[in-house]
Amino acid sequence: MNFARFTRRKLLGALALAAAASMGTAALADTVKLKLSSFESPLGNITSNVLTPFARDASAASQGALQIDVFAGGTLGRSPAQQLKLVTDGIADMAWVVLPYTPGRFDDAEVVGQPFITTNSTEASVALHRMYDKGMLGGFDGLKMLVLGVTPPVTIHAMMPVHTPADLKGKRVRISGDLPTRLVESLGGAPVQVGGGQIADALSRGVVDMTFNNWGFVSDFKVDEIARHHLDIPLGAVAVGVVMRQDRYDALPEQARAAIDKVSGEQLAYKLGQAFDNQDTDVRKRLNASSRNKIITPTPEELQAWQQAAEPINAAWRQAKPDNERINNLFAEELARVRADGGAAAKNNQ
Repeated sequence: MNFARFTRRKLLGALALAAAASMGTAALADTVKLKLSSFESPLGNITSNVLTPFARDASAASQGALQIDVFAGGTLGRSPAQQLKLVTDGIADMAWVVLPYTPGRFDDAEVVGQPFITTNSTEASVALHRMYDKGMLGGFDGLKMLVLGVTPPVTIHAMMPVHTPADLKGKRVRISGDLPTRLVESLGGAPVQVGGGQIADALSRGVVDMTFNNWGFVSDFKVDEIARHHLDIPLGAVAVGVVMRQDRYDALPEQARAAIDKVSGEQLAYKLGQAFDNQDTDVRKRLNASSRNKIITPTPEELQAWQQAAEPINAAWRQAKPDNERINNLFAEELARVRADGGAAAKNNQ
């Protein structure tokens, strides 16, 4: 055996391994790491079923160019109201945001807060994101919405049966959002501000008599363990989304941007809506099967009374700003198209 030749082969092999390791380290160093903030717990519906899969899928699609890490449970900031500021301040690269928590900026998206305008999250989310894609909504300058969506509409959860608008007179109602607040006031109720985590306690201590929340919220915050009566009518939804700063997105390598684009947008709006609606369906089924809780479905006459009570509130919003009527009509048109095609484009892109 030629010892010199053997030694040379070992040396070349070692150099090759070192080069490969060096290339791997360099590739890892070139990976862009982004932080996605969620005020929700890691096991929360949207974080576990939408945000975490999105981060995983975008990272995988980038083939090493991108790594998105989810910081859930308020790790970067606990308050839902501070999530947008985390992004604009550069503390987080992306965040799960509730748009009404930034008053005055996303006024066009308030269109979804009108009672009876939406009945489920999937249709409304796809419709609202299509409007964003088409540049129909103001307030997003400097921001990149990876998804714009809509929660399921709120319903009424009370300590006593509620059937008609007259049942709110003289009652203390936990409420958030401008349009529902105006509805409660118009019906003689007293709007009360209570944090999400304190609603069940406020109900049990008689601080409030009822609350307006969607079904998923009611389950997550155990409101159904206190409030036994649930009136199932759609009294307005809330616009939500996942946001980046536009300049942060633009500065990403092309491969990283392409990976994010591949799994965000309208298809993510569809997934977001599905996660919300599936949770609502599950909570309804559970409460329907409960001997303790009573879901009240209004009669046609009762439903008409609620719609008549809500119409002046909706009309006032449409007339409040010169552009509101146009935004309202555009959303209604997009919603009709989504209902007609079943969100086909969003489903086909999954």
